[in-house]
Amino acid sequence: MYKFILTIDCQPGTRDRILAQAPEAQAATRAEPGCIAYDFYTCTDNPDRLVFVESWKDEDAHAFHMRQAHTQRFIAHHEQFHDRLTFETINVAST
Repeated sequence: MYKFILTIDCQPGTRDRILAQAPEAQAATRAEPGCIAYDFYTCTDNPDRLVFVESWKDEDAHAFHMRQAHTQRFIAHHEQFHDRLTFETINVAST
């Protein structure tokens, strides 16, 4: 499984512009082969921070996602409102 967290620190006052497009991107993404989960959240202690959590069958499924027109449109839309973007690949912790 390929799983990651994408955190977007939005320019003040732009969060709702990103959120207006997020449900459409979410629906299209969830319909893709290889998508296990695609969810987005607002941060409770920072109203200008959005957190996206994605799970994919593998890195090839995510690479396919990145080539899709709906993905490219959503990226182009939200990139203009970033102060900062962080991409973190995560794995299940083992003890």
